[in-house]
Amino acid sequence: MRATQSGPVDPLYVIFEQHLYHFQVEEIEHQAFIIAVLEDYFSYLRKLKISIPKSLEASIAQELWSQVHVLLMKRIYGCLTLRDYQKGLLATEKRKVKARYSRLKSKTQGIK
Repeated sequence: MRATQSGPVDPLYVIFEQHLYHFQVEEIEHQAFIIAVLEDYFSYLRKLKISIPKSLEASIAQELWSQVHVLLMKRIYGCLTLRDYQKGLLATEKRKVKARYSRLKSKTQGIK
């Protein structure tokens, strides 16, 4: 899902990292985390005027759910909760992720 260092980063990955590094809910379950990531991603797509046909919506959501779930499991491996993972993050990592997310969001600011 993530591109090489020199290429662009997939918006889904940027949104995933933002939620992973800055999620504010105490002891959130993995399922609720994934739902929040997907809601943010679909909102991003709608702001870019990218529509998903109703007939494909469920299968696309299911595929994205699987991708985000795998990403989450790989990233927090060894941590019992998302909060445990967040405790080990450096402030510089959080700032980089927040800046990348801000750039992604700024692409949709002028779009209504």
